[in-house]
Amino acid sequence: MKYALAVDIGATSARHIIASKKRNGEIKIEEIHRFKTPLVLDGDGHCHWDTKILFDEIIEGLKKAKEIGKIPERIAIDCFGVDYALLDEKGALIGDVISYRDSRTVEAKQELSTPKGMFLATGVAPQNFNTSYQLYCDKKSGKLAKATTMLFLPSYLCYLLTGKMANEVSIASTSGLLDARNASYSYEVLNELDISKSFFPPLLEAGTKLGSFKEDIKNEIGYDADVYLTLEHDTGAAFFGSYAKEKEVLLSSGTWSLLGTMLEKPLITEKSFEGGFTNELNGHKKVRFLKNIMGMWLINRVQDEIDVASILDIVKMAEQGKSYELTFDAADPTLLNPPSMKKALIALLKKEGKEPANNNELLYSIYHSLAKSYSKAIDELKSLLKTEFKGIRIFGGGVAAKILNELTEKECGLPVYEGPSEATAIGNILAITQDW
Repeated sequence: MKYALAVDIGATSARHIIASKKRNGEIKIEEIHRFKTPLVLDGDGHCHWDTKILFDEIIEGLKKAKEIGKIPERIAIDCFGVDYALLDEKGALIGDVISYRDSRTVEAKQELSTPKGMFLATGVAPQNFNTSYQLYCDKKSGKLAKATTMLFLPSYLCYLLTGKMANEVSIASTSGLLDARNASYSYEVLNELDISKSFFPPLLEAGTKLGSFKEDIKNEIGYDADVYLTLEHDTGAAFFGSYAKEKEVLLSSGTWSLLGTMLEKPLITEKSFEGGFTNELNGHKKVRFLKNIMGMWLINRVQDEIDVASILDIVKMAEQGKSYELTFDAADPTLLNPPSMKKALIALLKKEGKEPANNNELLYSIYHSLAKSYSKAIDELKSLLKTEFKGIRIFGGGVAAKILNELTEKECGLPVYEGPSEATAIGNILAITQDW
């Protein structure tokens, strides 16, 4: 039996999924290790990822594969987009890997080119957290002057395993550095940042073998395996593993809700810019044309504050709050990373007329507001593409929130079909085992 292992790192939690692939193409998956993604909040309000803890957990999961007698021949890592590691000439990490939820880039977006100019140069929606704005901050602080190489976070973790440097196309396409029309770094953006293309290692497609484990890694975990570049952006992997059918809106429901469709070529127009849509690359020369919408991040943050352990309990509570009809704008920038998500949401709802009477009503308003945001985005999508859709394919961890699926069907006027909750891990595995 051949095994492959997907390390799937989300913004709130991460897991190791071991998979076996049968001759008929069926994939059997099993979670063998799960851990909380180590986001560190500094005393000054900034936040970064603790890459030492993150890598230690990756090693722990690889050891567990051996313990259960399912040693993978291939492994690959997917992750959220835009964040990166800066390395010095010796290949050592410079400072911390700053989180995209850090507030440092607000001014950068105002100072670096114009939002429309950035979009027309790359096809990527100009979000505060884009890599281009983060690099601009590193340049202003002097951190960039110490660096010789930039690796996106999953590519950096693969480098720690193999000693080999490369960036993968789908993760790089989230950055605001790549021109989606030709899958290469944008001359206009790099010129404005005063960064040479030599600053970036080779840009490779998903499915490329990077290398085997370094000797010290091999000795520590007790076996060797080949490390592959998968669709390293988790949304790219999720779209690939979604089992979507033609004429379906695709909705990857996780920390973020990524809503869109697959295109043969990017749509880089003023109207798509105004609608807040982005063009990301997905392998096989496909384009993910989508919109970033706040997702389960809202629920997860409130869940922490009201101390409810189970998402099933959260859904039950929301069911009891259905009498509350007010909603808020799920795209409001105050929701990106507030000190208290509960207080931030209540403040928005008070502006709409009346704050929720209890946590049940608050939770219901979150699901209802998300469903309305999906409806608005689908209307925009239909207008831009001049097409009609037959249904909505929801996949990822958020698919378990049945109340959200029901509200989405009602608000959007389209049938909702459930894809796999483990679409990201499935897509990760599919991308690296296509020759099996």
